[in-house]
Amino acid sequence: MNTPWISDEFRYGASEQEHYERQGYCLFRQFLSPSGLLRGQTEIGRMLKSLQPGRQPDEIFSAHQQEPWIFELATQPALLDMIERQVGPNVVLWSSHLICKSPRTGREIPWHQDAPYWNVSGKLAGAIWIAFDDIAQDNGGMSVLPGWHDQGALKVRNRGQEFFSEEIDPAVLPPNPDQLKVQYTLPAGGAATHHVMIPHNSIPNLSDRWRRVLVLRYMAADGVMGAKEYPDYRSGEKFPRKFFLVRGEDVLKRGLATGLSD
Repeated sequence: MNTPWISDEFRYGASEQEHYERQGYCLFRQFLSPSGLLRGQTEIGRMLKSLQPGRQPDEIFSAHQQEPWIFELATQPALLDMIERQVGPNVVLWSSHLICKSPRTGREIPWHQDAPYWNVSGKLAGAIWIAFDDIAQDNGGMSVLPGWHDQGALKVRNRGQEFFSEEIDPAVLPPNPDQLKVQYTLPAGGAATHHVMIPHNSIPNLSDRWRRVLVLRYMAADGVMGAKEYPDYRSGEKFPRKFFLVRGEDVLKRGLATGLSD
């Protein structure tokens, strides 16, 4: 199916890149085309019906390795043009995560930074965070602390919980984060990109609406790429992570995959 995924209204040029570099994030009210949004909503609905019993709908990891439509979306030229501005010409897709919070459910995600948790390093692009429902605070929309991506790795403290066992120590955050934060409020089909070091959080879905979001992550092809396994969202069977060269050259000649059949 040849879906025109990206809206003709989407722009990521020099001014958007400057905002991203200065503030650590950038919002796009129109990212998906109407047909791209409809197809994504339909596909996600199908996936949630096939979710392994007992698995939470925010636990669909490395979705692009399991669903060709997600790989197709992740490799759209307009999207890769944006990522190239962030990491350079040799781009690897290394992670995707479908994070769905059903009505009146979901988990609180404390203030944290992404990159310190990952076993990849090098030049990492900001995640692209794609909304398939209208997003606001009441249904678990994300918040970021603008400008705080330049603070380095912030001190963390243990929460003593199995899920998200660490959070940024409140002592190193500003005293009024709720006043300084930018709340993601986006229509379905909107998106955002945020720096891998920007502090961000979200609350559970307190509304009667879904909150379905796809996060795609990229890196430069000369970065360090750690091994990891993920569970199939339908069966729980584990599979190894692949790194996909989606633009440019495999500069270290590692034999990076270029398609799902590799």
